[in-house]
Amino acid sequence: MKSGKKWFADHIVQLFVCAGMGFVFAFGKLFLLPKDTVPMVVSMETLSMLFFLALLFVAVLYYQKREKELKAFEENFNKEKEKWEQENEFLKSLINDYEKKENETKRFASYQERMLKKLFSEQDAISDRKYFLHLLAASFSAGAAILYKEDKQSGTFIVEESYALPEDFIPKPFEPGEGMNGQAVTEMKPVVADNVDNGMLQIYSGLGSSSKGWLYCLPIVKDGHCIYLVEMLTFSEAGIDKMWNEISARLVEMEILQ
Repeated sequence: MKSGKKWFADHIVQLFVCAGMGFVFAFGKLFLLPKDTVPMVVSMETLSMLFFLALLFVAVLYYQKREKELKAFEENFNKEKEKWEQENEFLKSLINDYEKKENETKRFASYQERMLKKLFSEQDAISDRKYFLHLLAASFSAGAAILYKEDKQSGTFIVEESYALPEDFIPKPFEPGEGMNGQAVTEMKPVVADNVDNGMLQIYSGLGSSSKGWLYCLPIVKDGHCIYLVEMLTFSEAGIDKMWNEISARLVEMEILQ
């Protein structure tokens, strides 16, 4: 069922026609009045009809204006509503992203704690550096690992221990700032290279074999100075760089590497 406003809007022309016909009939009535009718009466009748038409015309104009204003208001409201909905969806996505990151942070913290416990709970890993490299490789699915130590006289980093290197591969000493290892020493933060091909180093160990992997250069810092560096090649992305600061700090704190 149509509302009164809708019906009025759809039949506005008919209303004017009816009003015009009423005016014509009322005006025609004047010709039926007796000839001795006072002219003032005729004038009053005419003016009343004109006033009626004018009033109807003004009412219609006012209604049309209000309709336009209402339509504009509805359009603005719908635009604002759409904007609010978009902002609401954006806020929901932010909340979801935040909750996702928070959950990932909690999972990573739990994973990090497990790895730290695994690395530092065994006495052999604390006293035997080769075993520590083996445990480090096993924990992060690494195929090979090298421990470099700074030579205090020359400042060069030389190999102190290694794990699962190919027999024909002999790691060379390096200077700070030289290559990826030197960059990690200079910047005192982990440097990672992904998709390392067999042109650099092929992995062979008891953990498996692969011709591609991730190369991690992990500095061990004490008193603002890099004293050791662990180079590790893994079969897949290990994420050890994200927790290396904690591992490095414990290695120094527990005087495993000093």
